Amino acid sequence: MKNFGKVTFLLGVFFSSLFAKINVRTVDFLPHVGVNVNAAGPVLTLLDEKRDRIIVANTLSSSLTIIQGQTRQVKNIPIGDRAFQHLKSEAMTLNRANGDVCLIGQKCFFVVSPDNKTADRFATEKQFESIAVDEQTGNVFLAGRESKNIVFYNALTKKMDTIQWLDYEEPLKNLNATPPPPIRKVVADNNLHQIAALDGFSSTLYLIDSRSRRILRKRKLEVTAGARWHFAGINEKTHFLYVVIETDKRHVVEAAKIDLVNENDQIVKLPGLTEGVGINYNPVRDEVYVPYDNHPAMHVIDFGNGGEVSEIALPTFANDATALDLQNDLIYVASWAHGEIDVVDLPTRKLIKRVPGLGIIPHMFNMVYYSKTGLIYFPKGGTAVNGTFGAALCTFDPESEKIDKIHTGWAPIDLIELKNRNSFLVFNNEDQFAEVSYGGKVQFHDLLFDYPICAILNSQQNVYLSYGPHQSYWPNVYIWNAKDGILTIDKDDLHFYDRRIPRQAQKMVFDKKGVLYFTQNNWGTEEQFLGRIFDEVRLFNIGQSLKLGDKVTRETSQRVLKYDAERNWLYLARVGETDDDPGVLQIVSIDSQKIIHRFEVGKDPTDLVFDDTKIYVANFGSNSVSVINKNSFEISSVQVGIEPLFMRKINGKVFVILHGENKLVEIGEKVKKYKLPKKGNPDNLFIWGNELIISSHTATRFYLISFDPQKKKFRTVFENQYFYGNTRFDTQNVSFYVNGQFGDVVYSITNAKVDQHGRLWVTDFLAGKLFILSKK
Repeated sequence: MKNFGKVTFLLGVFFSSLFAKINVRTVDFLPHVGVNVNAAGPVLTLLDEKRDRIIVANTLSSSLTIIQGQTRQVKNIPIGDRAFQHLKSEAMTLNRANGDVCLIGQKCFFVVSPDNKTADRFATEKQFESIAVDEQTGNVFLAGRESKNIVFYNALTKKMDTIQWLDYEEPLKNLNATPPPPIRKVVADNNLHQIAALDGFSSTLYLIDSRSRRILRKRKLEVTAGARWHFAGINEKTHFLYVVIETDKRHVVEAAKIDLVNENDQIVKLPGLTEGVGINYNPVRDEVYVPYDNHPAMHVIDFGNGGEVSEIALPTFANDATALDLQNDLIYVASWAHGEIDVVDLPTRKLIKRVPGLGIIPHMFNMVYYSKTGLIYFPKGGTAVNGTFGAALCTFDPESEKIDKIHTGWAPIDLIELKNRNSFLVFNNEDQFAEVSYGGKVQFHDLLFDYPICAILNSQQNVYLSYGPHQSYWPNVYIWNAKDGILTIDKDDLHFYDRRIPRQAQKMVFDKKGVLYFTQNNWGTEEQFLGRIFDEVRLFNIGQSLKLGDKVTRETSQRVLKYDAERNWLYLARVGETDDDPGVLQIVSIDSQKIIHRFEVGKDPTDLVFDDTKIYVANFGSNSVSVINKNSFEISSVQVGIEPLFMRKINGKVFVILHGENKLVEIGEKVKKYKLPKKGNPDNLFIWGNELIISSHTATRFYLISFDPQKKKFRTVFENQYFYGNTRFDTQNVSFYVNGQFGDVVYSITNAKVDQHGRLWVTDFLAGKLFILSKK
């Protein structure tokens, strides 16, 4: 499909008494999807049936998405920060009285009013995981394993305080490949005007007055302590709270119906199957449903019938999300094993039908059914293990068995020039690319598959586009209809040629013979390897991957891949196995197909440049640059400043930007630092003629800043105002908590290329824009 959807062009002219005039053309892609604020990285969904709304929290953009159910109209509200992708659905809740949304971000929380299009952000010292709101007062309560106290937000005064609660706390970290549910929870019973606060470490229930914030009483629960506690639901009419208990070995051992008034709890023992997820509560039938990631089964705990446990056979394992149709006594179970949704009849405890081939991807955990539209809504691109991708919310119609999308934004993730067509292809992170001609004409194209990642040109100037949702996965398994691949786009007619691969290619390079090498991350403990495709025709063969010797366990850690044509070497840098481990640089000889040297460099390597004699590696987590002699293989380290991110070599000199220090550093016999003229966090570095161009963001501004390496002078050549929010690269808001990148496969929020006429083309992922700079 091709179309000429509405795109906004703006022309800007900037002058300097010392430098040439710069013309800037702005291409705004957001009108194409009908929004003026971008939204990318959907992770959580919430239903406000009273107001006909589906609410989506985003982790790649600092915005909250509101979708009208009947019209599908999208409204994105800037909120100033990103949702934290490691959290579960308990990180977002609705004030049903006024429609406000309460959401936890990274060391912050938000109170968002969709009606007023406003958002208040409140910083917290610790990371919280569970949030509750009292609908009468608007008071908000937060709990999490990192804090011994409960945070209390007074809606009347708009001030925070703490409630003294517990003695024990521990940091939130990668406790398992799948981040666990919050072991400490706060749940509102608005009919009682109380907050139930659960501490799973000690199996203790506290009841708190939601108006005075006074602890009313506490009591010990007769359930397993110190494990993983799943929230199933609450019945505010009967005042029962429902949880499911899983051990630290991932065995599901108990379901509990907790009486908030009379202490008449009901504890039911479960068979101990592993990895319960997508757990749900049915208030009409008084039942709790426990599907499993590891088993083809779902257990039903019928508390209305004395806690009777029955098992419903499901087609296969990987059952990670559920949604209830209360009117028709149905439960929908999403399974990633075959990318399907299974429809189960609750009275008969039987599978009605399975709908495979929907591209459901691992560990989605979160979906809602809306009776007024008859649709299921879920963030197909939002997962707990393999990352968060795209800029759309998916819908599934159980009647027609069709899947559809509601696009929430247009986030440009990469761009490539086609000189023969006098144009650039700009790829978004969902399912499209825009061809932008030199003259400004824009044409949109649909891709065959979701989630473009990166694009390069081969020697014939055809485009190789990496795409797909799985950063890491089983060595020999494809997830049905959730595809990773390498898509070739013909430079002349844009014809597609697709080749499947079982895991994402996050970085790609060609050698001088035209062989494509690409990073492919491990799944669990495996030998590290690179994927290869040998020509434009042959399909990928996993048996022809290049084995690299190291055993690796931490997934999604390979970050930098560069090709040295002079020596016919590959340089591959990866993040350490833990946060405290050094990064690793490997030099691969293509001639021998072997590692010829392996170095431990600093923590969190983010970029690499090289010349005839040296290799330079920027170590984001160590505030250093490693320098390796290509002849002697001697290695040294240079301390450069806070969070070195990207590097460029120009006129024989190496420069690196300091993301955390807002400086440019020249690396030579001495380290020379130059403070940028605008406040912000620099996030990329480009070469434009004889100048360096630094891209930098604040919460509300984007700057392109030029630096003349000879005159040592800066000038601001472009400025854009937008609701950027959190633009930091040190948040660990990435799968497996790796540091030094913005998001999953989003290694930079700006990308740039210089066209054959010397113009600089810069994409801005967050603002959904392209800027074309030309010198006059």
